[in-house]
Amino acid sequence: MMTVYPLHRGGTRRGRFARATSTTARTLLAVGVLTVSSVLPLAGAEPPGADALPTADSRTGLPEGWNPGPKRYGVGEQKNVELPMADGVVLRADIRYPTDASGAPATGPFPIVLTQTSYGKDSGGLLRLLSYDGLGPLLENALPTVIDVAKQVSDAAGYGDYFVERGYISVIVDIRGTGSSGGQWSILQPQEREDAKRVIRWAAGLPNSTGEIGLWGLSYLGMSELFTAGVLEPDSPVRALFPLMPGNHAFQDLLNHDGFYNLAFLASMLQFPITVLPQLAPILGLYREPDKLTSVFVDHLLAHFRPDGTWPSVFDALLDGDKAYNSPYWESRAIDNVVARIAANDIPTYLVSGQYDLLQDGTPRTFAGLQNAYAGRAQHGPMPANAPSSGRFQMLTGPWFHVQPGVQRNTDLDMHAIQLAWFDRWLKNDHNGIDETKTPLHAIDVNGKVIESATYPMRETPTQNLYLAEGGRLSPQRPAAASGSDRVTFSPVNGGTLCNSSFSRNFSGVYQLLATMAGVDDPCGQFPAHPDVPWLLDNPQYSTEPFTEPTVLGGPIGATLFASSSTPASALSVTVQDIAPDGTAIALTDGQLAGNFRALDEDRTWRAADGSVLGAFHPGTRESLLPVVPGQVTEYNVKVRPAFHVFQPGHRLQVTIGSGDAPTHLLNPKDYPALLGGVYDIQRTEGAASFLTIPLATATAGRR
Repeated sequence: MMTVYPLHRGGTRRGRFARATSTTARTLLAVGVLTVSSVLPLAGAEPPGADALPTADSRTGLPEGWNPGPKRYGVGEQKNVELPMADGVVLRADIRYPTDASGAPATGPFPIVLTQTSYGKDSGGLLRLLSYDGLGPLLENALPTVIDVAKQVSDAAGYGDYFVERGYISVIVDIRGTGSSGGQWSILQPQEREDAKRVIRWAAGLPNSTGEIGLWGLSYLGMSELFTAGVLEPDSPVRALFPLMPGNHAFQDLLNHDGFYNLAFLASMLQFPITVLPQLAPILGLYREPDKLTSVFVDHLLAHFRPDGTWPSVFDALLDGDKAYNSPYWESRAIDNVVARIAANDIPTYLVSGQYDLLQDGTPRTFAGLQNAYAGRAQHGPMPANAPSSGRFQMLTGPWFHVQPGVQRNTDLDMHAIQLAWFDRWLKNDHNGIDETKTPLHAIDVNGKVIESATYPMRETPTQNLYLAEGGRLSPQRPAAASGSDRVTFSPVNGGTLCNSSFSRNFSGVYQLLATMAGVDDPCGQFPAHPDVPWLLDNPQYSTEPFTEPTVLGGPIGATLFASSSTPASALSVTVQDIAPDGTAIALTDGQLAGNFRALDEDRTWRAADGSVLGAFHPGTRESLLPVVPGQVTEYNVKVRPAFHVFQPGHRLQVTIGSGDAPTHLLNPKDYPALLGGVYDIQRTEGAASFLTIPLATATAGRR
């Protein structure tokens, strides 16, 4: 079922992003961004037939007839509340609570929304002073888009006054080894979950509270809440979750894309968030208490030198150490392994994902896992097309980058209101209807078209196989020829640039943050990663015939490639584009696979009804590596990350096959000697037919 949402023209904070007035500062910033965008192929005006599906507006995602209402309370604060852990390490939290007109604590009790952050609650507080409070209101008229971006980043850091003003207590806790908390940090360490149990018990006993808790947060903050929920006992105080961009498996989603190191992600995180911020955040929070500041500062500094510290782990991976491969270390940090517990504990969960989020594959997998586990089905695998689904577990996804869910020129959503409706339902017993849906998967494409389904992959878009065919065609007919192939030559760079969709997404959305300050979207975000470079690079491309009516792509894509390699190592990269009648290309998604990583974990691999691979899951362990035999035709199953997109009439779906994605991705340095000079012949014969397995159907068929 595809739902048309009632139109609503009310203004929101996010609405000002689209309507911001021109100013001198904005113009100067826009010049730099638009200079780049003027030479890139961007989507044009909305084409004919675009009204086949409803368009997102500020009511999208909200229950019919429900409104968040105005703020009712002021905000009071209690800073640096100390929480001793079992081993003596002290965590610190800030509590912000509703106040009445006199500034005294308002009459409660109130439920609690809680965030556990790894980026420092006081860095979020600084952002608050540059956006919502302090300088923000003073500069809002002069620099509207800049202040809006500051608010978005403040939200991402866990700023929760929107909820406090509407009758919640907001708690933000610095996790172990971060912010103003003592101890030492390493990525998603299991100790965080033990700490979280004590945090939850403490928060549930706060004065003037109901004792009922909702967890929320974006990125690492969202991962932390899912891990917390995954270790709680039944009937815990946690009644609802709202994780934004949390993913499913940190190793697979963030760090190693099937044998390709995610260099862009590491570049976005290593310098400031992981190296500088842990030393800066204690100064922001504890500058008035020098003894405590010194102790915490030293703790954080020493964490960089632990064997599982970030920099030692990076060097270990680059030198082909154990961190370069999936292992019990990484599996203990995989959300996938706590999903069944969350479903068993019946904790309603509303996930937010993004088409241009670097976790675009993992978050939908978590949604499917929750739905499957809650229904008593095997957790791993796609939801069956005829499966019932529950409104207690939902996912909203759209054309958003990592730090800015809901922000894009065609999707002016009120994410605060959606969060409030979810928490009101489960923490205040407000039967507002947000959970009363038969289509808990809500997707919005780059042009703002709304697609909804009960299942993931979408039941409305059954999978079909499109075969690589002679003449650069994608055909539903399996080839009958006894011979036929197209050649890919290995290139360490493969035409990659710092300005394409793959880099923009994996660079944690930093480009989009900068672009939105100018009131535009990231001009690099829709540029395909594999351009043709005449006389230098000619990656084979394959296209469908033009679509004759709006056609929906609704989920993950499997690329099954039969290929021979001239060298004892191979590397493949696949991109998917929307090609307009005038040749304009919009990058939709991509996937990578190093040849020796091609083994499949059948328990986690998704297959279509005909047995073809729809969502490959490569184990990525050292033990699972397979040799590449020169000259031997070998099957490679490339996991192409999911896309939710509507192809308009006259547009074509195109796939490009290359050998890499530098500088976004880097292969294991030890493999380059064996890769150099490699030539891969992609087969398209009757006996070795390469093809895409793709969920695709016309919009009208999907609505029947």
